[in-house]
Amino acid sequence: MSGQRFIKTLKVVFGVMVGSTIGILALANVLISDADYSHETVIKENIEDRIRPVGNVHLSGESIVAETPVADEAGNNEPVLVAAAEKSVEEIYQACAVCHGAGVLNAPKLGDKAGWEPRLAKGVDQLYANAINGMGAMPPKGGRLDFSDEDIKRTVDYMLDSVR
Repeated sequence: MSGQRFIKTLKVVFGVMVGSTIGILALANVLISDADYSHETVIKENIEDRIRPVGNVHLSGESIVAETPVADEAGNNEPVLVAAAEKSVEEIYQACAVCHGAGVLNAPKLGDKAGWEPRLAKGVDQLYANAINGMGAMPPKGGRLDFSDEDIKRTVDYMLDSVR
């Protein structure tokens, strides 16, 4: 009798497992039925991912553009080039104020006439060159290479206007 009981229990367990598997497969099929997993689509998406550029090149003097994902009619997010908004001198100075606001490593402060006079004596063009190329502990463009040379010159003028 125990042999027949074992076979009956085994049939029930096997039936439950097969039924559960079929149910899970049916549910999965319903959930992903509208997705396109055709071989060609998957290959195309993989190729597009592999050949997508990882960065952009910006030349000095150009306005920087950023890639912003924008949804099209089909809902695909494709990168679109968007022109960068020009920053005000006050916004650019905020990056410079990290050192020039506190006088870090003898950086001349905004409005500190005594700190600017020896530098100004060398000429404004030399101040521009030092700000753009770096000098002493100050890295080129104050470490903000995303600023253009013109942005840096405008900011130097802004700082000089505070002592004139």
